[in-house]
Amino acid sequence: MKPDQIKRTKNPLCRTAAILASGKSLRMGTDKQVLSRDGQILVHSLIKQMEPYFDEIIIVTKSAGLYQGQNVLLTRDKLPSRGPLSGIHAALTVAASPYIYLAACDMPEFEPGLLELLLEELSSCHPCSGIAVEREFRSRDGSLRLRPEIFHAIYAKSLLPVLRKQVLAQRSKVEHFMRESGFLFLKEKKVRQILPDWSVFTNINTPEEASAAGLDSPAATDYFS
Repeated sequence: MKPDQIKRTKNPLCRTAAILASGKSLRMGTDKQVLSRDGQILVHSLIKQMEPYFDEIIIVTKSAGLYQGQNVLLTRDKLPSRGPLSGIHAALTVAASPYIYLAACDMPEFEPGLLELLLEELSSCHPCSGIAVEREFRSRDGSLRLRPEIFHAIYAKSLLPVLRKQVLAQRSKVEHFMRESGFLFLKEKKVRQILPDWSVFTNINTPEEASAAGLDSPAATDYFS
């Protein structure tokens, strides 16, 4: 499908994407916003992948200089930082559409087929709190549990009041918030039909993971000066 065809078929309920890029990057040791492959900054590549599918792309960041020349809307956390919840709140506050599609700067892949699946569910469940993918994982005691994927998910602007209360109460677990807010969860089996390797949900947190992903060695930049 060509980009102009995609734009004509977008769901009007979710015309906004948001990329969270204001994390502390403690395990990486350098700001993950500047991770690159073959000289191409990953978050710039992610923006380019997403542009045909959305009217608006929001970046939640403290580093405006990195996005000069990018067709994006910049914003910052508006509440005390409580991890992703503060960033989600910031993005929803300025979003133009009733729902946003949420991504992160350290998850450099975008899968249009997953977006299409989420938007189909949104058309059926609206009005709702949001839609996310749920997968099985094995806990430390050996039992199987279900865990929501907090990124590559859809969040409703109507969540803003309860999000604010959650952040100010210093409750930072996004998974708990999603369940308490009544998110619709797609089953792993259904999603693996279009994402058999689950790679879109892979994030890069450490230098070792960056090296394994074939990323460039971190270099000094003046983006943040």
